[in-house]
Amino acid sequence: MSAKFQKPHLLGLTAAAILCLLFSNPVVAGGNPSDEAEAYASQQDNIVKGTVLDERGETLVGVSVIIQGTSIGTATDSKGRFEIKAKKGDVLLISSIGFITEKVTVTGNTLRVVLKDDSQMLGEVVVTALGLPKQAKQVGYATTRVSTDEIERTNTINPVNALQGKVAGLQINTGGASGVTSSSSITIRGANSVDKNNSPIFVIDGMIIQEPITGQLAGTDWGSQLKNLNPADYESVTVLKGAAATALYGSRGANGAIVIVSKGGKYGKQGLGVEVNQTVEVTDVYKSPVELQNIYGAGAVHDGYQGDFRPDGSILSSGWSWGPKMDGSLRNQWMPDGKDTPFSPHPDNWKEFYQTGVNNITNVAISGGGEKSSFRLSYGFTKTKGVFLNNDFQRHNISFRGNTQLNDVFSVELGVKYAFSSAKNGASQGGWDWDNNVGMMTAYHLPRNVDIAAYYKQYRDPETGAVESTSRYDKLRAYFHKRDTELQRRNENSILSDLALHANIAPWLRASLKANHNYYGTSHESHWVGTGEYGGPSGSGGYGRSGSISGYYNFMGMLQMPEQTFRIGGEAFTVAAIAAAELYGNTEAHSWEKQTNGGLVTPGVFSFSNSMNKIDPKFNYSPRSEQTFGLSGILNLGWRDQLFLELTARNDWLSSLAYPKYMNGQNNYTVFYPSANLSWVFTDSFRNAIPDWFSFGKIRASVAKVGMGTSAYATSRGFGVFSQESVYTPDRSGSVLSAYPNLGTYYNDNLKPEIQRAIELGFDVRLFDERLNIDFAWYKKNNFNQILSVGSVAESGASTKLINAGNIQNKGIELQVDVTPIRTSDWRWTIGGNLARNRGKVVKLDSEVKEWQLMGAYDTAPEIWAYENGPFGVLTSYLNSPYMSPLVTFQGEKGDPRNGKMLIEYWQELGAQNSVSIYGPVTRYDRNEEGDRDRHILGKVEPDFTLSLNTSLSWRNLDLYVQADGRFGGNYFSNMWKYSVPTGSLKSTLEGRDKEHGGIARINYKGETVYDGLMLDAVFAEGAKAPTQNPDGTMGPEVDVSGMTYKDAVEKMNIRPVMTGAWYLASYGWGMPAMPNSIQDNTWFALREITLGYRLPESLCKKFGANYLRLGFTARNICYLINKLTDGLNPASISSNNPLTPFDIGGVPFYRTYALNLTVRF
Repeated sequence: MSAKFQKPHLLGLTAAAILCLLFSNPVVAGGNPSDEAEAYASQQDNIVKGTVLDERGETLVGVSVIIQGTSIGTATDSKGRFEIKAKKGDVLLISSIGFITEKVTVTGNTLRVVLKDDSQMLGEVVVTALGLPKQAKQVGYATTRVSTDEIERTNTINPVNALQGKVAGLQINTGGASGVTSSSSITIRGANSVDKNNSPIFVIDGMIIQEPITGQLAGTDWGSQLKNLNPADYESVTVLKGAAATALYGSRGANGAIVIVSKGGKYGKQGLGVEVNQTVEVTDVYKSPVELQNIYGAGAVHDGYQGDFRPDGSILSSGWSWGPKMDGSLRNQWMPDGKDTPFSPHPDNWKEFYQTGVNNITNVAISGGGEKSSFRLSYGFTKTKGVFLNNDFQRHNISFRGNTQLNDVFSVELGVKYAFSSAKNGASQGGWDWDNNVGMMTAYHLPRNVDIAAYYKQYRDPETGAVESTSRYDKLRAYFHKRDTELQRRNENSILSDLALHANIAPWLRASLKANHNYYGTSHESHWVGTGEYGGPSGSGGYGRSGSISGYYNFMGMLQMPEQTFRIGGEAFTVAAIAAAELYGNTEAHSWEKQTNGGLVTPGVFSFSNSMNKIDPKFNYSPRSEQTFGLSGILNLGWRDQLFLELTARNDWLSSLAYPKYMNGQNNYTVFYPSANLSWVFTDSFRNAIPDWFSFGKIRASVAKVGMGTSAYATSRGFGVFSQESVYTPDRSGSVLSAYPNLGTYYNDNLKPEIQRAIELGFDVRLFDERLNIDFAWYKKNNFNQILSVGSVAESGASTKLINAGNIQNKGIELQVDVTPIRTSDWRWTIGGNLARNRGKVVKLDSEVKEWQLMGAYDTAPEIWAYENGPFGVLTSYLNSPYMSPLVTFQGEKGDPRNGKMLIEYWQELGAQNSVSIYGPVTRYDRNEEGDRDRHILGKVEPDFTLSLNTSLSWRNLDLYVQADGRFGGNYFSNMWKYSVPTGSLKSTLEGRDKEHGGIARINYKGETVYDGLMLDAVFAEGAKAPTQNPDGTMGPEVDVSGMTYKDAVEKMNIRPVMTGAWYLASYGWGMPAMPNSIQDNTWFALREITLGYRLPESLCKKFGANYLRLGFTARNICYLINKLTDGLNPASISSNNPLTPFDIGGVPFYRTYALNLTVRF
């Protein structure tokens, strides 16, 4: 929707001031050259020649070489060479931005110096918003640069996972629920929005991509466009955290930004450079998604035999494991061949659903450059076999980046990244797809005695191929049938392109025009076969294809005044300024779907012409839906190269908040984003007063305002989506379009954009010649005017309306500490760590809205809510259970030992045992005065803090790196665990099942004393009565047990103990709400990475015709040092990348990867 934009007066004044600076020719300070070099040179005639390289063997241009204690120096040329007059014993200081300064003592006439990346400060130059480089000391907000080596060695498909544990305040929950392409949850400094995507933006060479919310709680997560990026093409990755850092991105930067700059060629480099990188990685599945017990086999609590063998010696045909102990005796276990087999545990039967993963990554790059041009061309191929059966992934990447200086004024820069990827058979770890959800199948449907490998050999007739239909393992049968016959394949094409024209108009003025475009296309192919009731061939199957195309564009024009120096009253000041205009949006989007109707005429022939009935394809498209125009201004001021102030201003005009005149809207579509950040290098100001061991100190502060709009057409009743349903043709010729107007939402003619106001304070201190480095940040940000969709009155004709409400606050700290105990010419040992703590709070919602549901529940899972004056994102009990509502605990007088214990009462509906009801205690649940069930808070989403530790050790050409990271606190809800507890398959269900596991005496249906009763730590509710136990096991008279502990009632009142399995079934089964111990402590700490590398000496490299050769070994996801999830659940099993959804439905196994990497440069 278009609207006439109006410029705010404040932005006009700001832009005018910046333009005045741009077109004012400053007076640049000058000075006479020193005579020191001439005097020093006369003392000796020794000429020292040298070459400076980086750790990759690349020569470094422009490296500063200075004789310590003097101002005499030079710089390396285009080939990395230098010459300087120095005498023996002189110390040369060799430094370059982004590298550790080396001190080299002159002992001869030839030197070869290798500079190491400054991993302590992650580079002295950082890439800021809009891709603008800036000296780190000038930046007044927290940023973190992750080296490309750290990214590449992780070998992850999703580049998000490569950042895990490396940046304070960056919280990543790696997803693996659907296999190799699964998305990951990522937030920076907490979630900001009630109803929006809380993921940061990814800025790739100026093009913005945001990780969408995928992999909810149903279906397969195929990942996002990010998986098509090739980490081998990254030059730098910078994480911008606060609002001041991202204010120049306008409405897109509220959640932070991850800025990726691609590699290019180097000016001045002679000839061609070739780099080959080969990685072979193996993924080993070493542990099941949840710990399983291997003592008891198939059986049920309520089958009349209380888990015992049947009188004829057979076992119950059950998928549950409440049966007798597995003793190795021959029993009929309901296999297709009907033979008796040993009734024994199969502790590794879950491994039949997984395989060893293999990942091959090949990257080849050619680069070159001259005095006026440079280029880099690369090709990458990734072939991955996932750990889920029949799940694989392939990706081809082609990347080109070139620069050329057309003349003294103009230069051109071009970048293109093309990727084609193909993923096959992503696992379904959401919803209740039992036939494909192997995590749930293992723990819920299969008893511990089933031999899955043997079953697979029997489930299909070897001669006819018919699927068996006699055994009771229907879900297992359907899974293997699908795995062997069906196909789900998703192909993607991704093209990221950018073109820039730069003009050096004058020494004090530069201009740039840049265009970015992002094309993203997907296609999906499905083959499915008829499964019938028992996985047989009775169905006729089907064939389908679907796809989508979307595009995004970004145009920017920029005027830049580079840093200029001038003097006022003898004081040196610097000034730099930028003015920019930007237009971005998305182009027309298409989606289409076509599938057979009524099945296939000939089973197994997958084509549309084989459809039983006429096909009605669907085609949808939406016109250009969103567009934003923005003006930006930046003013940088400096004093004595130690005090720096940056002021920025941006104004966006958002089409998503624009209204036509006839709607009488308030036109709140213009948003102003100011920011200011200050950096003071106080050690330079007080150098003479500060001891020498205080190497560097900087204080920084920033304030900013950013915001965001809403989705396209949310404020309009106009047409937004168009559809046609006819024979599909690419040009849609001859089709009749149907439009779907937005009638469901009542427009709000005074809707305002969401606004975030933020403040940040911090310091950067380096001590003892930078052997101890400490970086600290404190921040607070408040998000106002949350755009919420609430129910509307029926008279409006719409079901919902949009309102502005809410104030979500995030407040926290970040700490980065790096220590270098050893640093010599041969040895270097560093120890580092980062800690982050964020507290999200709902300060206010609305005068009418005091609570807001962030995530809906299904079945009996908890809901995620935001309560006014409470944490942002709490897990609450589910209120729609047909049986019960949240449990309560005993609360008596102060000091009463019963306080806090679970309240219980007795219930008789646990099923029949030989015509006698099974009695047992069940939980007591709360109702308010009106008789409605109250919602109870059971936990919170956010962790108490995150922690990462790392260490690196290098000796000459050998290097070692180790990293561990984790989160502490916060909660997790596992559906797999909740629904598997009543099946008796989990290790935790051994408690109370026999004397060895704490079971108490109980008389079974045969009158025998057994020790499978459970001793509960609970108190009977007021008025509770319980039956006593007769010697023959029958029920005796009831007694009053009000207020008694369960233990006292059993021991003193002789009440009938509950059978362990009956308790689990009553408390955790279908329809039961989330129990407190279902809400688990999501605390874990993982040994994430170990890397060992060896760089071949240059003299040996030359024998192979190479300049650089490095061999590396990396192990990732080695193990969990701490895991507080019950039954050893895998924290990576989360089924969604929504940070406010800490749920699983299935589970992924524990796996670790081992990789060998070879890098060669010629």
